[in-house]
Amino acid sequence: MPQATDVLDLAVARLATRPMTDGAVWGLGRAALRTAAPKLLDVLALRASHGALDADALADRLRTTGRWPSSALREIPAALALANQWAVGGEAIRDQPLARGAYDDLLARSGKSAFEEAEWSAQLAVQMAWFAGDLDAVRRLMDALPLTRAEVSDLRIDLANPFATGAAVTDESLAAWLHLFNARIRDANRAPVELDLSAEHPFDGLHAATGPSVDGPLVTIIVPSYAPDAGLINSIRSMAAQSYGNLEVLLVDDASGPAYADIYAEAEALDPRVRLVTMPINGGSYLGRNEALNQAKGRFITTQDADDWSHPERIADQVKLLIDNPLAPASRSDAIRALDDLSLQWLGSESVRRNASSLMMRRTTIEQIGVFDTVRKGADSEYHERIERRLGPTADTFTPLAITRLRGGSLSRSDFRLQWMSPDRVLYRAAFRAFHADMPPGRAPLLPAAQLRRRAFPAPRSFRRALPGGAPLTDHFDVVYLADLTIESALTAKREVRDLLIPEGATVGVIFQEDPTLGRPRRPNTLPRATALPMSGRIEMVSASDAVTADALVVLTPGLLEMPSLDVPRLRAGRVGLLLTDGAPGAPVDWLAALAGGRELFEQDLTLLALTSAAAGEWNADADRPIPTLTDFLAGEPV
Repeated sequence: MPQATDVLDLAVARLATRPMTDGAVWGLGRAALRTAAPKLLDVLALRASHGALDADALADRLRTTGRWPSSALREIPAALALANQWAVGGEAIRDQPLARGAYDDLLARSGKSAFEEAEWSAQLAVQMAWFAGDLDAVRRLMDALPLTRAEVSDLRIDLANPFATGAAVTDESLAAWLHLFNARIRDANRAPVELDLSAEHPFDGLHAATGPSVDGPLVTIIVPSYAPDAGLINSIRSMAAQSYGNLEVLLVDDASGPAYADIYAEAEALDPRVRLVTMPINGGSYLGRNEALNQAKGRFITTQDADDWSHPERIADQVKLLIDNPLAPASRSDAIRALDDLSLQWLGSESVRRNASSLMMRRTTIEQIGVFDTVRKGADSEYHERIERRLGPTADTFTPLAITRLRGGSLSRSDFRLQWMSPDRVLYRAAFRAFHADMPPGRAPLLPAAQLRRRAFPAPRSFRRALPGGAPLTDHFDVVYLADLTIESALTAKREVRDLLIPEGATVGVIFQEDPTLGRPRRPNTLPRATALPMSGRIEMVSASDAVTADALVVLTPGLLEMPSLDVPRLRAGRVGLLLTDGAPGAPVDWLAALAGGRELFEQDLTLLALTSAAAGEWNADADRPIPTLTDFLAGEPV
């Protein structure tokens, strides 16, 4: 039987006292952001306070005194990593005024050098001031913090932006701001952007001079949309203004309904090369793209988001890249990301990045690897990685040839935060990467109808919701397992052991979460043996966000209960079990903490289980309660 410990949270104590380099402490900070496990905040707080204060107590001290304990000045990586959690963690963790005060005190008492090697802290500190509207502090911190050239450039651009700062919009202020905004576009030797001030938002007034006409093979541009706003008009206008003339633009209306007929008519009337493709049933962006792929006539095919803007040279530059690099399966350009007012701040991010929606494929590429996955979101990443896995690297222009629109103000409320992805995104990426890893060179292309009937790899239920022609979704399971698929568990054992997890005729699922107790600095990859059963279809992958039910839930990775994530599984189970293991070398399991965490998560007591009768006999020798086998538990046998 597992032995009780004097410290309830053995995993917290272990990580808080383990000797670590500064890099390893930053790795803990990344793990805390990635896993959304509040107890990792306690680890950072204990390290920063030399074991005196957990995260709540340290936060209270900062709020009360405005000062870190003196010990934090000797443990700056832990202190700044904790401040980063308050800046960009989940809603239950995030406290931006607290983060701002924490950064300010460390800067005042330890100086610029404290931030020299800190991950994101310098950028987040100045962005806290920006989103608080304290422009004087932004200017002060720009000089006081060790920011990158790109970060300083973005801040200078935004401080000059009268739409973002509330300054008077004059010819002089507009000219000064646009001169800064256009620096990266001028560096690419492309025409600078200008603004039509009559537009509702500065973003929708973007335009640039079209260069000399360029001819070449036909290019199809697919623009998926649903219930669009005025941004669609400028998006299509930017396609019509391309210097590359041999285009067809397939504007997809994903069953938006009669209320949007006028805006689609206006968009289609902008250029005779625009043709409307109307979907009979709403199925999401990627089903619309696939229908347009079916109708596309171009030798090269690319996409454009319905509320983004592309520079007039984007298509010409990407076509030239493919012609000059005949072995490249696709090309891509960069984008500047901006809000409606064309400000560039987004927590923890710089403004320029690869533009996923600019991916331009050869028709032969599509013929070899197939179409976009039939899901409602996330398929851009899967498609690009599938192309590179099968056919080689994409050719990139490395020049900003689009401005893509950010929504939601200072904090993303979507599927992404700094270092964090929603459970659905984590599941989807794990599944498609397992699919790619096992993809032989001769695999048939992925086709939409077959993928709707029987998927080649798992996808979150929310990504498959109400897809036309899609297979029905299971709402109830006989058993669901909760496990970290990146470490050894019963899912990676010998076949006869793994078969015990799947009772004959049972519907079985697995929820994948990363074990925070390991404090790993990078997001780990799933183990092939751990994903073998889900990929074969014998077990269905379930997201933590899926509201499904099960007769039984069995936790295979106790660390997920020792340090529960804020991404609490929404599954409701009739009974919950915790499989006993020997634990990883050097990292013994705190079974009391795991049982307590499980009780809090699932609002019921957990049953300790052994995998086999032999294992149950060994545990029963020291147990203060009978230890049933997994098979008996799944069969509903009384303990």
